[in-house]
Amino acid sequence: MAGTAGAGAERPREAGDGRDLGERRERGELLFERWRTTAAARVTCLLERRFERMRQGASPEVSRLIDAMEWTLAGGGKRLRPLLALAASHASCGDERPGIPAALAVELMHTYSLIHDDLPDLDDDAVRRGRPTVHARFGPALAILAGDALQSLAFEILAEASRQPGGAECAARACMILAQSAGAQGMVGGQAEDLAFEGSAPSEGERSAMARRKTGELIAASLLTGASLAGLGPAGLSRLGMAGRAAGEAFQIRDDLLNLEGDPGLMGKAAGSDARRGKASLVGCLGPEGARRRLEELSAEAERLISPFRSPRLERLLRALVSRSS
Repeated sequence: MAGTAGAGAERPREAGDGRDLGERRERGELLFERWRTTAAARVTCLLERRFERMRQGASPEVSRLIDAMEWTLAGGGKRLRPLLALAASHASCGDERPGIPAALAVELMHTYSLIHDDLPDLDDDAVRRGRPTVHARFGPALAILAGDALQSLAFEILAEASRQPGGAECAARACMILAQSAGAQGMVGGQAEDLAFEGSAPSEGERSAMARRKTGELIAASLLTGASLAGLGPAGLSRLGMAGRAAGEAFQIRDDLLNLEGDPGLMGKAAGSDARRGKASLVGCLGPEGARRRLEELSAEAERLISPFRSPRLERLLRALVSRSS
């Protein structure tokens, strides 16, 4: 009887524990979405204020340049890179505020890359986020200048973190990380490979390396600059960098799958352009199903690497990178 009673007493607790776990997960998701929405809006607001200050006393010509700089940013976007910077700062020191300059800088750098990617001599896209691209709206020359100015502004904002007490070394490290990630050994180098590989058949390894440079490096920089401003040490930065590059390659695979199969209405841009231009993607090499398996492997690798940080925000953001529909 005692054994029966004991077993019977355990079953309600197990059921209750299951319900409690489900409720905790649901509450965790709600809190994450609330933070994600609020933090993204904060980044947008801070950037808008920056542009407002830049317009003060500007000539009509410079005002138009600033309009072009802000055009893509004002069109929306998920703000995933700045959110990664804020989450990495929080995971490093328990406070996301040190990572704010990094969040603004990586979003500006990302926006510059989109403007230049869309140019006629590169991807030649006329629509971005459901409206005309910068060169379609303002002309190619001003689009180039807008991208140049956004890149400069990114470093200006990141360098301003040096004004904080003890912030000079952290700001210098963050500037170096962003410069390396965005330059010839990172994002721009990957874009050069992307152009050179069009219509050819590079190896799987070459395509993977290209994806890590073209997309993974700026994803990694988002984590690394936020964590650097929060004072994270070399071992933690190394782990975050590896996680960011794996997640970035997964992000690029997801992007390539969406280009092949996605809904243009959801994406805010045309689908099928990669195939028309003969882009050398991992999807083209592995096929859609093989690419999905690689995406899952890379996602698992990134989650394993960030697990010591015990950061639900980072974990959920990395999942969002690879499960998006636009």
